[in-house]
Amino acid sequence: MGAAIGLAVGVAAAGALGDHASGPIWLAVAAAAAGAAVVATRRRGRRAAVAAAALAWLALVAVGWWRGQPREPAVPADVTVGDRVEDRIEGVVGGPVVPGAGIVGAPVDTGDAVVFVWSAEPLVPGQRVAATGLVHAARGYLDPGSPDRSRMLAARGADWEMTARSVDVLADDPGAIDLAWRGAAALQHRCSRAIAGDGSGEPDAGRAALAGIAIGDRGDVPPALDARWRALGIYHVLSVSGLHLAVVAGLAFMLLRRLIAGSPLGGRVRPARWAAPIALAIAIAYTAVTGAQLATLRALAVVALVFAGAALDRPLRLADALGAAAAGILLWRPGDLYDPSFQLSFVAAMTLARLPRGARPADDAGRLARIAAHAVRGARASLWVTITTAPITAYHFHQVAPFGVIGNLILAPVVELVALPLALAGVAIGELSRTIGDPLVDLAALLVGWIDRAAGALAHVAPVGTIAVGSAATMAALVALALWLAGRAAPGRSARAAAAAAALWLAMCALWLTARSPAPAGALRVTFLDVGQGDAAIVELPDGATWLVDAGGVPGARDLAAASAPGRAVDGALAVYGRTRVDLAIVSHPHPDHYLGFAGMVTPIDELWTAAEPEARDTAGTAAQPSLTAVAAHLGVRVVHPPLGVARSEAGVELDVYAPRYDAATATATGGDATADPVRTVNDNSLVLAIRYAGRTIVFAGDVEAEGEADAIAAGLPRADVVKVPHHGSPTSSTEAFVDATHPALAVISCGAANRFGFPAPAVVARWLAAGADVARTDRDGAVTVTIDDAGGLEVARFR
Repeated sequence: MGAAIGLAVGVAAAGALGDHASGPIWLAVAAAAAGAAVVATRRRGRRAAVAAAALAWLALVAVGWWRGQPREPAVPADVTVGDRVEDRIEGVVGGPVVPGAGIVGAPVDTGDAVVFVWSAEPLVPGQRVAATGLVHAARGYLDPGSPDRSRMLAARGADWEMTARSVDVLADDPGAIDLAWRGAAALQHRCSRAIAGDGSGEPDAGRAALAGIAIGDRGDVPPALDARWRALGIYHVLSVSGLHLAVVAGLAFMLLRRLIAGSPLGGRVRPARWAAPIALAIAIAYTAVTGAQLATLRALAVVALVFAGAALDRPLRLADALGAAAAGILLWRPGDLYDPSFQLSFVAAMTLARLPRGARPADDAGRLARIAAHAVRGARASLWVTITTAPITAYHFHQVAPFGVIGNLILAPVVELVALPLALAGVAIGELSRTIGDPLVDLAALLVGWIDRAAGALAHVAPVGTIAVGSAATMAALVALALWLAGRAAPGRSARAAAAAAALWLAMCALWLTARSPAPAGALRVTFLDVGQGDAAIVELPDGATWLVDAGGVPGARDLAAASAPGRAVDGALAVYGRTRVDLAIVSHPHPDHYLGFAGMVTPIDELWTAAEPEARDTAGTAAQPSLTAVAAHLGVRVVHPPLGVARSEAGVELDVYAPRYDAATATATGGDATADPVRTVNDNSLVLAIRYAGRTIVFAGDVEAEGEADAIAAGLPRADVVKVPHHGSPTSSTEAFVDATHPALAVISCGAANRFGFPAPAVVARWLAAGADVARTDRDGAVTVTIDDAGGLEVARFR
């Protein structure tokens, strides 16, 4: 295990600090440290042993640093990444194929590079295809609390990503590995149909969940069931994980060993030696059929080591097998260190390996005493796994499920040890006899249905805690402290050990309290988030109130989950900042790239502002692109049309509304509430706001164009320190008059990387620069944070 930790430290340090030395230099450092360790081992004494161990560990850190060095990815021939020009790539589809919502994804090897292609058309391993679309870097959203999609893509063995507009099959010449992937996919589909039942209508919740549990097909799992199981901390069992593989492989090994022992060969061979390779073959087949997910592949490495030890009569401890598997994975693909499933699976296993066994019941103890002792040990193990993995879930998912102890102790074992084997046995037997196999599947589905009803009953009193850890370093420190405490969690400790443990507990609690990134005391903090081609900004007031100006959105997305994806980035940033609700949400204007993100948010919103529409221009929308009215109704939030002028004053912060201003009775600009002019475009009817604090002014201009800018200037729009540039830097906005009127020190352009509109226009950027403004862009800088202290000091920070 120490070797794996050393490699992990090196990989993490290389990722955080970058390339400060070439590969050969770090290899030389590793070789020198390893040589010194060998020399030290020749000396006797404890000091020499400690020195040798330290030098060997340093060598592993150096190797990890070398393997973790950032590299420049290769680019497919005739492709310029991020140039907004449609690309055409040719290559061979690899496996496994990853299912999505209405699309599939797979790596396509072009010979020069690997591009992960998402397509609405089938992608079959072994086919040579020509895919047309935009090749781009999988950067995700560069915001506090958002995952790094480039590292997730690297874990799939790809350098770039493409959402294909079309895919043409050029040839179909599969090799043996491709045929294996195809067979596994066909078998998964057949098993899914067997679990779904007679095929009449949609499968019930129990069968839909069982398909995800047994074979990794989560396509029909209802969102409500997903939420219930998440609240109970048993969400992980809804898809095939490393624990599933361990259960299947372990049960297969035990059954095979008993069958061999009871056969005529039982007295002449070692049952374990023969059972281990067969069980390993079953584990490999199960991994392939369930889609070869990353977590399952990592568990397969551990299973293979354990079975190899059993076959060679060299049993391995869990910690040793886990450490060897982790070290091999990090040497092969160091980017896996950043994958949450890698972190969760290995930290959970490390926790179980480090926990002291505790006292066993006496030999003459009764059955009830033994059962009680097992229950106590299980509850203790579940509690420690929850504690050690909580920083990981808080960092990646901004959630902690405190009731996971109960869920994993009572409900998860029924799923893992009863429903899963029953379902797999029923599917396998059903290939020979549906009469015997179908009842087993029915019983498994019935059990999962009961678990779901229990989860629904408990979910009302077991809400998921929304809490975030703001940095990877803090997460690692929390995990290390928790693992250290888990290893010392034995009864009967000395007073000195108890005092040390108490100090560690206090340190861990203090670190949890400082894990988030709140605004400085007495300051106004505004964060312009990266939400792609859209707008979103979090405004944190000195008294703790939170405002949100727009929430992004993806127009033309295939479904509401994709269309509202920026809302999850907003939630993540709010969680990292320690904000549990939004007191005021403002929609600058009803265009999807400004309001659809609200539909994906889970953070409660008290009130929503938008300009009044004199005519019914807000259509019903569609399921994937609902209207602003529909989104507000879904959120259950009160919609308010703010007044012109000073609309709100709180904690020394003043919010002024300058536009749009229209009076339907006189058809002229007037006072009253902010109201859209029916003869103007939706963009020109954007709310134009100014937020003032401590003598500083920040202007939000929505998507106003020349006409709307002129009206805001006529209404007295003031000079500003910071301006959110109108319309993402479009050439139809940022007129010379608007730039001269606001004349800011900082102009923030919110736009998507390599967006199809070509925003921001070079002339617009040049105009702001000529006025003396520093220009920040979310497509390049990520989130841009402006902090104003109570003395009027202004500080600007970029995410990268």
